[in-house]
Amino acid sequence: MNTREDNVWKSLLAQSAATFGGDLTPPLGLATRVLAGVRETRVQEAAWERIGLRAIFASLVAVAVMTAVTFATVGHDDTDTPVRSLAQLENVQVS
Repeated sequence: MNTREDNVWKSLLAQSAATFGGDLTPPLGLATRVLAGVRETRVQEAAWERIGLRAIFASLVAVAVMTAVTFATVGHDDTDTPVRSLAQLENVQVS
């Protein structure tokens, strides 16, 4: 005997089946959380190591460029020319 009330209860039971069915994925236990934390730490350390190495190489390149520029300008004495011309003038009015 399928009455209207039986149909209503079956419909409600079908709608609420997902609520009482439980989780499809197992809950994360302590060991799983610890292993996930260790894995995340390794990934972050590797990323920081790559960033650190890139920064070191970039600073070495900057030092090499500055050294090359310095040695390239050592042979030229153009930077002291205005100072020498001022020093050669005897009567320079300050005010």
